Amino acid sequence: MIFQDLYDYCIKNKISLSCAESCTAGLISSKITSISGSSEIFKGGIIAYQNSIKINQLNVSQKIINEKTEVSNEVVEQMAYTVRRNFNSDFSLAISGYAGPTGGTEKNPIGTIFIAISSKSSTHSKRFQLIGNRDSIVNQSVIKAVTYLLSELKKR
Repeated sequence: MIFQDLYDYCIKNKISLSCAESCTAGLISSKITSISGSSEIFKGGIIAYQNSIKINQLNVSQKIINEKTEVSNEVVEQMAYTVRRNFNSDFSLAISGYAGPTGGTEKNPIGTIFIAISSKSSTHSKRFQLIGNRDSIVNQSVIKAVTYLLSELKKR
């Protein structure tokens, strides 16, 4: 199970984590903390479902949201950077996307998610295109995010 693998890797390497979640509404944090002992690695998270939370709690620029939308590389990278800094964690993960059935744009239709990983040395993100209904997209997003995080941790 990916969550146990993440926990084991973080324990072994003394890595702390934090999350900023939008479209997953805390499900990533919930899955990480479903592992017994996860308080050793997980510092906490912010559910930034509305743009006002992204702006006021995670220092995302209103200008960036206006220009790029709340579902973009720039937004998730700022979310990840700020939550890592504010929680003083080694790594953080941030996610924003369109789970549907409404929302989306021509450029980023329903099923588009952006995931960012931040460390003290860098912050970067990836775009994913998922298919399915709302629940399926949210659940796929959780797995994609944790898989991406674990792969990035193992590169360092």
